[in-house]
Amino acid sequence: MTAKNLILFITDQWRWDTINQPGHPAKLPNLQAFRKESTNHVNAFTSVPLCTPARGSLFTGKWPHQNGTMDNVQGSSYYPHGKLHPSHRTYMERLQDAGYNVSFVGKWHLGAGTLHERGIQDAPLSDGGDEPLMTADDLTFAPPRKTPFYGTITEGEHLDEKRVHIGMERLESLSKSDKPFCLIVSLPGPHFPHHVPKDWVDLYKDLPDDYMPDNYLPQFTEQGKPEAQGAPYWPCQDTRALTQDDWRRTAQHYWGFCSFIDDLFGQFRRRVHDLGLDDNSVFAFTADHGEMLGAHGWFDKGPFFYDEVMRIPMLIRSPGQSSGCDSEGFVSFRDLFPTLVSATEGAAILSEDEAARAYDRTDQDHITYCYDAYQGRQFKFRGIRDARYKYAWRPHANAE
Repeated sequence: MTAKNLILFITDQWRWDTINQPGHPAKLPNLQAFRKESTNHVNAFTSVPLCTPARGSLFTGKWPHQNGTMDNVQGSSYYPHGKLHPSHRTYMERLQDAGYNVSFVGKWHLGAGTLHERGIQDAPLSDGGDEPLMTADDLTFAPPRKTPFYGTITEGEHLDEKRVHIGMERLESLSKSDKPFCLIVSLPGPHFPHHVPKDWVDLYKDLPDDYMPDNYLPQFTEQGKPEAQGAPYWPCQDTRALTQDDWRRTAQHYWGFCSFIDDLFGQFRRRVHDLGLDDNSVFAFTADHGEMLGAHGWFDKGPFFYDEVMRIPMLIRSPGQSSGCDSEGFVSFRDLFPTLVSATEGAAILSEDEAARAYDRTDQDHITYCYDAYQGRQFKFRGIRDARYKYAWRPHANAE
């Protein structure tokens, strides 16, 4: 069945294991329910474990070194223009040209105000519109608080909640039009700062007092690693001062953040159903990359290809789909839009090469990915991975 509409719910820094690892402590009833009616791509990987480059590859289908978004941008410049260059058109612009209504809610991270510059005017609570990327919530916190690692909200409405509610409003208005639509709801969470409403933090208050993250090692103590892994590149990446209780609270808030968004996703999913959009829309949930959460002593991400940041959740519900299945093929975040667009009435916007990259037209047994730069520093890693082996190559290495 060909979809009329395209709906994408994308999060930031969401770990694959929360949805796919049996017995994982994360409580995600709504996403687990969605998994049972979707195709779960269990070998989905980001193209690069960094926000701007990953999103640039998602929205253009091009590698970061092809579209220029090799480093994070904050609306000014790190590399090279402070935004996705206008010459690299997004799938949303192309769909809009083909007669789609397009709405983009939330995090863009490809240049301040540039969604509006590209002609996508409906961009509420988005840094691609009129909202700053680093907008501060008006929130009250309980002690202790250690931003960005953890902070328990006792009063105030989280911005991600506002974004999802706007997304539901857009579903309602877009569904009334005769034109097909592309709706993207893009949340900064569960990316740090882990500022999470108390009820969701309390879901994990039974974590053992001596809890420590999986794969934990004191930071910078591993031998034989590339030189690039020997230093933090953002203040929060230096975790040497974190205590065992800090790690426990950080995990508690990260999983609480995931559960909070799971509840918001459940509200959004029900609105899709109630508006009768199940049979004429392709609907996906994913994330731009993962989170280390203490693995190898790291918080956030960095210039490396560990599964904690490379593997991503990827759930796609086709129109009319009622039962779930797992797909074992290796798929890239870069190819998600060709996959979704090819299932819709807008498939004609795709080139032959793009259409051939759709998940249902490939059966890859490996994946490739990259890492180029962070905060102005050049790293240049390339990687390839299959079910058993992973190889990372740094052409600039000095006998590392």
